Amino acid sequence: MMKYVDHCFFPIVTFVDTPVVFTDLRSEEIGQGEPIAPNLRAMFELRVPIIKIVTNEGGSSKTHAIRCANKWLMLENSAFYVAR
Repeated sequence: MMKYVDHCFFPIVTFVDTPVVFTDLRSEEIGQGEPIAPNLRAMFELRVPIIKIVTNEGGSSKTHAIRCANKWLMLENSAFYVAR
């Protein structure tokens, strides 16, 4: 979908509301980080503007997939953090 949007030159708007993920060994064994890498790679290749809006909570590696934005907006009582 991101490639289609890039082709039509529409801006991408992402909404973030994800709590912290578990960073234990079990989470890594089941491949928690595997789906994140292709999203990062695809978003770094886009030519369109990417706008990220944190609506409530943005935590850890779930938001890494949509972290590479040109513009970040946060609502008044929202929080974005990378560490647990």
